[in-house]
Amino acid sequence: MLLFSTTTMTWSMTMTQPGMTICCGDSHTSTHGAFGAIAFGIGTSQVRDVLATQTLAMERLKVRRIEVKGTLGPGVYAKDVILHIIRMLGVNGGMGYAYEFAGSTIEAMSMEERMTVCNMSIEGGARVGYINPDQTTFEYIKGRPYAPAEERWGDAISYWEGVASDEDASYDDVVTFDAAEIPPTVTWGINPGQAVGVDQRIPKASELEEGELGTHEEALRYMGLEDGQAIAGVPIQVAFIGSCTNSRLSDLREVAAYVRGR
Repeated sequence: MLLFSTTTMTWSMTMTQPGMTICCGDSHTSTHGAFGAIAFGIGTSQVRDVLATQTLAMERLKVRRIEVKGTLGPGVYAKDVILHIIRMLGVNGGMGYAYEFAGSTIEAMSMEERMTVCNMSIEGGARVGYINPDQTTFEYIKGRPYAPAEERWGDAISYWEGVASDEDASYDDVVTFDAAEIPPTVTWGINPGQAVGVDQRIPKASELEEGELGTHEEALRYMGLEDGQAIAGVPIQVAFIGSCTNSRLSDLREVAAYVRGR
């Protein structure tokens, strides 16, 4: 399926379904991977190729399985999870890879949370973010405008279950994270990899690799922060709740609950 927009409408109406291959002229097309679809952004010339031939010439991606296991702590959400992953693997760590997210933490997430994780795979350098379809996926799709008709629902489930990765599937790389060790996370600089827990401090230049120093210094100047400064206590002038990463109703409800009465 070729999309010309990766708006909320496409998944809220469940045009996106497990087993699809989806491309769009939007780097965050990877959001659709939350449904068990292979989804990725393409350039203008590739949009032309899809329209003309229904095919794309691409190099085969390697696959990295990222397992997150355990229970998230208070105040830790899907956005914190993916920022922590990017912080640990780097903004270029996923170059040439498709990321498959798995583990008990991912399985416990709602569809909206899964979308956030897959959406930001791109910020980690990956071309694709993907989560195997399961009962949470099926329940989200059922009854929506583009869901399979009732008489075909059983066949759809059988097909969708069949596209999930085999338990003995092999991967080019496997990385595991303990959910209990993921803090509420914020980015302090000019790229998503410049992230720390809210109770931590900005790294000192002396703690970084030589190749990171230029970006580190640029980020400090741009943000008006200091080397080694603690994040706690930094004033917040403006908060933006939105974008294709966190613009769903569940996100707005979380914010409303936080600011209610303040």
